[in-house]
Amino acid sequence: LNCPEAAMRSLQLARQHAGTEPERLVYEGWILYDTGHCDEGLRKAEESLNLQRSFEAFFLKAYALADSSPDPSYSMKVISLLEDALKCPSDRLRKGQ
Repeated sequence: LNCPEAAMRSLQLARQHAGTEPERLVYEGWILYDTGHCDEGLRKAEESLNLQRSFEAFFLKAYALADSSPDPSYSMKVISLLEDALKCPSDRLRKGQ
């Protein structure tokens, strides 16, 4: 979407209607990330992963981690997270991506 307000409203509605706690946490993570709270978004991804491994949670974690530090050593961690994401089932919605 090229309209941040509509994208945010979509994420908020999706969070309200999330079917599971891990899914709700991913939506919350994207909302936090998109509002400039990268570290909090990363924590929501980790909370979600502690409950259930999913493509969406790994993707959020990788995305937030890549954006949180210019340190090149994070690149390998991000790649590893994306590889883990590909091993997980996905609802194909790609929340926030």
